[in-house]
Amino acid sequence: MKDYYDKNLPSIKKDVNTPILIIGGGLAGLMCAYNFMKNNIDFILVDSKKLASGVSANTTAQITYAHTNLYDDIIKKHGKEKVNRYLESQIEGFNIMQNIIKEETIDCDYKEESTIIGAYLQKNIKILDNLQNTLNKYNLSKVTNANNIIFNKKDIEIENQFIINPIKYMMGIIDILIDNNCKLYENSKVTKINKNNNNYEVIINNKYKINTNKIIMTCHYPIINPDNLYFTKIFQSKSYAVAFKSKLKLDANYLSLDEPYYYFRTYDDNTLIIGGSDHYTGINNDINKCYDDLISKIYRIDKDAKIVSKWFTEDCMPIDSLPYVGVYSNNHKNIILVTGFQKWGFTNSHIAAKNVTNMLFNKIYDDLYKTHRYTLFRDLKSTFRMIAHSIDGLILSKLFIKKEDLNNIKIGSGKVIRSNNKNILVYRESKDKYVFLKNKCTHLGCSLIWNDVDKVWESKCHGSIFDKYGKVIYGPAINDLEELF
Repeated sequence: MKDYYDKNLPSIKKDVNTPILIIGGGLAGLMCAYNFMKNNIDFILVDSKKLASGVSANTTAQITYAHTNLYDDIIKKHGKEKVNRYLESQIEGFNIMQNIIKEETIDCDYKEESTIIGAYLQKNIKILDNLQNTLNKYNLSKVTNANNIIFNKKDIEIENQFIINPIKYMMGIIDILIDNNCKLYENSKVTKINKNNNNYEVIINNKYKINTNKIIMTCHYPIINPDNLYFTKIFQSKSYAVAFKSKLKLDANYLSLDEPYYYFRTYDDNTLIIGGSDHYTGINNDINKCYDDLISKIYRIDKDAKIVSKWFTEDCMPIDSLPYVGVYSNNHKNIILVTGFQKWGFTNSHIAAKNVTNMLFNKIYDDLYKTHRYTLFRDLKSTFRMIAHSIDGLILSKLFIKKEDLNNIKIGSGKVIRSNNKNILVYRESKDKYVFLKNKCTHLGCSLIWNDVDKVWESKCHGSIFDKYGKVIYGPAINDLEELF
């Protein structure tokens, strides 16, 4: 991971007590820790892997409050009053982050640029018009001409946005926390959470205990199920990115509203990034096509471009288009959940951390993202799609697995097969070496599929992703797949 520096932080090696436990060392967890440090709040932060190495590390970090079609979705589902509140919160999160970078003098390749959003299709031009109307209430956008980059019929420009190197930014925050003697622990996976009256006993690596009065859950996806039915309110979307060398110099960040959604941004003096090709995690998509669609757009603007690297990440997508920041559930009032930032984790992480801190001090905070809200039928299409995926993952996909000769599995590939009346996952590591895993996601038991491009197992229901050996890469699963034989 370029620009990542191992801080050699410790793991939990004994039972400990803390008034507040932050679970998750991505951007949201780090910003909560930063706010707590600034307010002299005692806490411990744990992460199952290295800090800043999960979803936040794979983001392309366009820092903007121009959130493409999201404003249009919020208007349809919640009305104009809430879309204005959402925009105001994003501007505040944007400003908080910008001030931290300047006040803490964090070296993160900060560069101010405009964000240009465009569309070619008429239906998306209407969405662009709606976005422009929302932004213009605050005098934030203007019509521009950017057809030389993404070939649209209409583009709008939002000035004074910025880009950063996300790893460098998070490394800067970690250094500040370390310098202030904050208690940060890596390779300390939460494997169970036991409630004891109003307190919690959190089991780390199936061995050690952290006793705490309050939990701040910033681990991407809720890990207590089925409480508050978050698995019916949030789905996960995969997004792809390609870095490429190019002599082309961008004067802005470019985003397209047309499907498949994609964007361009500068990485360094001779490297650009394109991202997009989003789809629901766990479906049998042609993954090569997802990357190829992006690469074809690269060569459209620079036929001499050289591909450097490719990767994917996941985004938590609430079906009603608003994040969740608030009390986890009626059963877990001393857990604060922070999740559902969709594709805009940087602005949301900073405003969420402020709200969480205000909640701890019983101060006024923005309840726009409250966890107790009516959501299921604000987006019928997404609701029924989630139901269909759950039925498929829990039942249908397990009924039609065929027997398979292991020799038919290519080396370096995996397949779901039927053997001894059981559905199993098989990864072929070499000619005579196989890895056999139980075809049951450790989150809620859904079946999995093999992704032969990224070499991972993906849950068909709620977005958990495991490596070829069954180790958790992305949650909500917190336990590895069960190994067989």
